[in-house]
Amino acid sequence: MGDSGPRDSLGAMSGRPPTRDARHRTGSVRVVFLALALIGLAGGGAWQAGAYLVDREVRVPEVVGLTYEAASARLLDAGLTVRSHPERDPQARPNQVLTQAPPAGQSVRPGRIVALGVNAASEARRVPELVGMREADAVARADAVGVSVGQVVYVHAELPAGAVVRQEPAAGTALEAGGQLVLSVSRGSVDAPFALPDLRGRTVEEAEAALATLGVRHVERIAAAVSFDRPGTVTDQRPAAGAEVRAATPITLVYAVEGTTVVRVPDLAGLPLWRAQLALRAARLELGAVHRVDDASLPEGVVEAVPSGYTLAGSPVAIVLNGGGETLDLAGGDGLLWPGDPGWPSLPDVTAGAPDPVTAVGPPDVPRDPPPDVPDPGTSRVADDGSRIIPFRFDPAAVGIASLVREPYRLRLVVADAEGERVEFDVALAAGEGLAVPVRVVGDEPLLQTYINDLFFQAWRP
Repeated sequence: MGDSGPRDSLGAMSGRPPTRDARHRTGSVRVVFLALALIGLAGGGAWQAGAYLVDREVRVPEVVGLTYEAASARLLDAGLTVRSHPERDPQARPNQVLTQAPPAGQSVRPGRIVALGVNAASEARRVPELVGMREADAVARADAVGVSVGQVVYVHAELPAGAVVRQEPAAGTALEAGGQLVLSVSRGSVDAPFALPDLRGRTVEEAEAALATLGVRHVERIAAAVSFDRPGTVTDQRPAAGAEVRAATPITLVYAVEGTTVVRVPDLAGLPLWRAQLALRAARLELGAVHRVDDASLPEGVVEAVPSGYTLAGSPVAIVLNGGGETLDLAGGDGLLWPGDPGWPSLPDVTAGAPDPVTAVGPPDVPRDPPPDVPDPGTSRVADDGSRIIPFRFDPAAVGIASLVREPYRLRLVVADAEGERVEFDVALAAGEGLAVPVRVVGDEPLLQTYINDLFFQAWRP
C-alpha cells in the first residue's frame, strides 16, 4: 500500500490510467502554456502592426514648379503613384507642374495616387493647319487654340477669293508667348471687276457670306428701315446690284430693324402742345424737352421735332413750339393729357434761360439760341460744287437720356447720299458734352443716321 504514490505518477508509463489529481495537474500546465503563446502572438502582431503604420507612412514631397519628368521621378522614389492632367498657364514653362494633390507634406500610405496638373500651354500655342480655310474661319480656329493672328495679307492666288493661301509660321510650329501668326488670303487669280449680285431680301448674315465668297473685304451694315415680319433683311445695297466692283470696293448693306423696337416719329407740324403729346403717346414715344419761341413769321404750334424719321420706341422727342403758353396735366380723369388740367408742372422754357433742347438738323429759318456748351454750326447753304452744307447739332442734355449727362459716350453720324455711304464722324465725347458741325451732303434725298454707343438712335432726311 505504501508504494501506491509512485505507481500513480507512473501510471501513464505503466499503461494504467492516471488518477484524477494527475490529470488536473497536466491540464493546468497546458492551459498556462497556451495562454503564454497567445500573449506572445498578440504582442508580436501589435508590434508588427505599429511598426507598419509608423514605418510605412510617407510624406508627399513638394513637386510644384518642377518639370513633369522630375516630379514623377521624385514621387516614384517616395513610393507613390503618379497621375497627370493638363492645365494651362501661358506664363508658366511648358510641361511644368502647376498643381499637386495631395499637397506637399501630407502623410499618406505607400502607393497613394498623387494627381499632377501639368502645363499644356505649349500645345495650346501650337499653330493649327489653316491653309484652305476661309479667312473668318481660320481666325476663329487660331483664336480657339490660343494663337493670335497679327497680320492678314491679301494676295493674288488660284484659290477662291477669301481662302487662306499661306500661313507663317507653318502648321505644327510651337508659337512662343507673344508670337503672332501671319495669314496670306487669296483675292482671286486677278483683281478683276465683277458684277455685284442682288442682295436685297437676304438676311444680313447671308449677304455678308455671299460677298465673302466673292472676296469682298469691306462690308458695312446700316440700319435704316423698319420691318415687322422680316427684320434683319437687306432692303438696299450700295453700290446697286449689277454694278461692277472689285474686291477692295466697300459695300454697304442697308437693312431693316425690328418694327416693335423702332417706330416712326409722327408728323407734329402745326399741332398744339397737347395734341403733339397725344400723337407721341399713340406712337409709343414720350414728350421730351420743349423749346418755346415766339415768331410771328412761323405758324403757331410745333415747328420742329427731334428726332425725326425713325427712332427707338419709348424715346423722348424734343419739340420747338411757336406761341402759346399752355401746360399739360397727367391727372385728368380719362388718363389722357389735356391742357388746362391742374397739377401738371410747367414745361421748361428756354426763353427764360434754360438750355436749347433741339439736338439735330432743323429748318434753317427756325430761330433758336444754341446752348452754352454747343456752338452754333451755322445755317444751311449751297457750296460751290452744288452740294449742300447743313448744320448738325447734338446736345445730350436735351434728348432725355440721363446717362449721356452722367457718363462719357460715343456719337457716330452716317451719311448716305448721291456719293454713297460714309461715316461723317465717330467721336468719343465727355459726359454732357455736345457737338455742332457743318455736314456736306450731295443729292436731293440724303439720309442721315446717328448712333449712340453703337446703338441706332435716329434716321432722318434733311
